Order: sequence, then C-alpha cells, then structure tokens
Amino acid sequence: MKRSLNVCLLLISFQLSYTSLSAQSVADSIRQLIGGERAYYETLGNIYPAERSVTVTETTISGVKGYWFDQHLLSKKHIIIYLHGGVYALGSISSYRAMVSHLAKRLSLPIVYIEYSLAPEHPYPVATNEILNVYRELRKKYPDCKFSIIGDSAGGGLAIQLVYNSLKSRLPVPTSLALISPWVDLKTENNSYVTKQSVDPILSKKMLHDHALLYNPTNSKTADPSELSFKTFPPVLLLVGTDEVLNDDSKNFYQVVKPIQKQAKLKEFDGQKHVWLVSTIESSASVEAMSDINEFVKSN
Repeated sequence: MKRSLNVCLLLISFQLSYTSLSAQSVADSIRQLIGGERAYYETLGNIYPAERSVTVTETTISGVKGYWFDQHLLSKKHIIIYLHGGVYALGSISSYRAMVSHLAKRLSLPIVYIEYSLAPEHPYPVATNEILNVYRELRKKYPDCKFSIIGDSAGGGLAIQLVYNSLKSRLPVPTSLALISPWVDLKTENNSYVTKQSVDPILSKKMLHDHALLYNPTNSKTADPSELSFKTFPPVLLLVGTDEVLNDDSKNFYQVVKPIQKQAKLKEFDGQKHVWLVSTIESSASVEAMSDINEFVKSN
C-alpha cells in the first residue's frame, strides 16, 4: 500500500509539471522539461526488482534497438512483441525491465521489447514505421513463429497502428493483442477524460492533449488509432482500470472491434489506476492481469 501511494504521489508531480506545456513547437524549455521527465520515468523501473531468472539481451532489429527477454525460449515458436507506454515521449528499458521480466516469467515465452524513437524529436510516423519494420524483419527471420503484441498506454495505440499498417502492407497481422490501459483517442474527446479525472492521479486530459500534439503536430488522422477503420482485426484483450481517464478508450474501441472479431474481450479492474502493473507486480489485480494475458495469448 505504501509503495502504491508513493507512486501515485510521484505521478501527481509528473502530471502537474506538464500543465504549462506548449504543443506548437519544440522549444528549448520543452526539451529540458521532457528530458527531466524522461529521467524521472526511468525511476519507475526501480519500484520493484526484476525477475532474476529471466535473461535480458540487447539486440538491434531493422536498425531499431530492442531487448530480448528469455530469447532461449524461441523454440516455443511464439514471440511476444512488447510496445511500451509513456505518452509517445517517455520510456526506455530502464522503465520497463522489471515489469516485462515478470511478464516473461509468467508467460514463459520470449518477449522482444522495442525501444522505438520518441516524440517530440521524432514525431509521427517515425515510431510507427520503425515498429512495422521490426515486425516485418522478425516475421522474415522467424517464419514459423506466432506473433502476439502486448502494449500499454501509448504502446496500446501503437499496437493498433501496427495492425493497420500490416494490413496496408499486406503482411500477416499478429495472432493476438493484449492491451493494458491503451491510449486510443488522441483527440482526448471520450467522456472518461472528464468523468474519471477526480479518481485518476496519473493522467489528465490536458497532459494527454499536449502530448498528442507533440507526437502528431500535423494533426494527421492516420496517427490517431481511434480514426483508423478496420474490416478485420485479430483477437484482442483490453484490460483497463475503472479509475483512469482512459477508461472509455478501451470501452469504445471494444465496441468498434467486437462486431468484426468474436474473440475480442474487455475486462475492467475495479479501483485500479493507469497501467497498475507498473506500481506493483504482486497485487491481486496485477497477478490477475498477467494470468489473463497468459491465457489469452496462448489460446489464440
């Protein structure tokens, strides 16, 4: 409980530091602010220790840095690609090594964590192109493997974008997706951006809106997962907390996907905040979420 409270207090300061963010240009002050917040975001990876039994190996795939978790399990012919969150501007292996290591232990499958380029230095479509190229190269190198995607927050949006880009490129889509608190609506217009603000100490409509503009300064509709149109979609598991402003992002996307994918599933976790696995990996809600992900990706 104390650990979760400390995380919430730190994230409140993280949110407040963005209240004066200008989205029209990448000024020196913004660069400095984001640089400082990136350093802070990395400390989230120190909240609890990584799973010691999981091996982590740095790699480069299609020119993009990545990290294999338990690469020796490739013989299982099922690869998980992990796309991290961080409002498209934050996040590194330091932020996610611990959480992903516990996922790797629970799934007993190889996970490749992609360290895609970040905004505002690299706005849309840099990250989406990198992820597509990584996915294409992995499929070429491991043609006999299934590929599942796990994404949290902005990484959930990037996972949806990967499906769209794969269809456009005539690549086979991933076998399944498991999305944790995905950020889908870059317009930040869903009702929960307002109705859930009082219970969400981590994110705010303004913070998300400002970062959406930094990531997508030209307001391209193809950058916004909620604007993408699908005639087909792979099985997808949406996990979201009741106490987060992104609650409706999952609910609304589920309504879009369910008519075209019978294996789409939505699950709400009562009282949980944004990507609750970051703050504690041992809570019943985190253990349950990992179990749900394990069951879903292995059944599809």
